[in-house]
Amino acid sequence: MSQITIIGLGLIGTSMGLGLKALGHDYTIMGHDKDPKAMDRAQKLGAVDKTHWNLIAACEDADMIIAAIPLDAIPPTFEAIRQDLKSGALVLDTAPLKRPTQQAAARYLPDHVHFIGTDPILPQGEDLKVEDASAQLFEGVLWALCPSSEVHQDAVNVVANMVQALGARPYFLSPEEHDGLAAAAESLPTLMAAALMHGVSQDPAWREIRKMAGAQFQRTTALPHFEPETLARVVFENRDNVIHWVDAMSRELDRWAQALREENPDRLVAWFQEAIQQRQTWLELQATGDWEERRKESNVEYAGFFSRMFGAGAFSRKREKLWKD
Repeated sequence: MSQITIIGLGLIGTSMGLGLKALGHDYTIMGHDKDPKAMDRAQKLGAVDKTHWNLIAACEDADMIIAAIPLDAIPPTFEAIRQDLKSGALVLDTAPLKRPTQQAAARYLPDHVHFIGTDPILPQGEDLKVEDASAQLFEGVLWALCPSSEVHQDAVNVVANMVQALGARPYFLSPEEHDGLAAAAESLPTLMAAALMHGVSQDPAWREIRKMAGAQFQRTTALPHFEPETLARVVFENRDNVIHWVDAMSRELDRWAQALREENPDRLVAWFQEAIQQRQTWLELQATGDWEERRKESNVEYAGFFSRMFGAGAFSRKREKLWKD
């Protein structure tokens, strides 16, 4: 029987396990997490068939390995398992940046395995906790797939079909494109929220300001539920792109400040109106999934992820023969 190993049994890993189990195919899902409680929870939910406390033992028989772990855990994890991966195994991650994971794969993973960086884009992700894990978590969402130029096309098709089987829509980007867009969509808001909270709270008037801070301040300073080290790492590892957007936002704020100095309320009204309209359009597109950038979404027809992945002993072949008929 074929095996899928999920490393990291948080919201993403547990939901992927539940989604794959719901498809009802004949394979074993192995779970591993450094937290024994996470393994117990995932097994009780039915997201995995079994767990193993030892990372290498959990991966050595796997045909597919899903690394649903933080960005800074990717390099040491790949280094730890590199000597014990099956020939032809498919490895993917779900970390928020793709250039660093691609670099880690190139440095640590052996040539006889395939690696594809992925990133499920959850619109409501910041409000979700592991208790919200479900087989339907990825229904209708975009799932970024960022294969390198060297990866075998059949490996790309397998991952695209898996994503479709889980209810998501593949969205193809290069690792460089992904991280450039993520800097604006994820890191910049995170940095601005932290800078606002830090800057205002350092002011001598903060003791009184905090009494006036209501829902708007609370929403604007909300940060993702991650450790400070994790937040800093995601920003730092993408610093070239983040600096670009910080500079762009500084120029934008200067424009707003200049309008105030010039006592130009009409300009402010126009900018507020444009911001409101742009946000409303974005939310409507997000709700419908009818994005204008559809040309970049997958045109891979669902051809049966599991027949491609596990059929005819595919993973027992050499890398260049993988998934070939």
